[in-house]
Amino acid sequence: MIAITYDKETNSVFQHFGRTEYFYLFHEETGEEKIIDNGGYSHHDLAPYLKSLGVSTLICGGIGSHGVEAVESAGLKLIPGAFGDVKDVIKEFKDGSLVGNPNAMHSCSHSGEHHHN
Repeated sequence: MIAITYDKETNSVFQHFGRTEYFYLFHEETGEEKIIDNGGYSHHDLAPYLKSLGVSTLICGGIGSHGVEAVESAGLKLIPGAFGDVKDVIKEFKDGSLVGNPNAMHSCSHSGEHHHN
């Protein structure tokens, strides 16, 4: 199963993994699609939450270094730097043309919004 950080208002990829309120889930084998909330989790707890739901791949916009560590620790494949309508992103994933952007992985302290110890 694929999870995409999701912005409900624009039907697009949400651009901050640790602050996403929703995920768009796509089941590769059945084609089932659904929207779920973040379960009340943030940052380090989001990746294990997704893993517990059967997710194997996370597609997101931007993601901080702590998020990357959490995703890798949970054993999820990460495709950062995605943007645009989720239906287009799913289509690109299915046809193999979705390419991650490592520049979308950033330090959370760049804007002073929050700090990790």
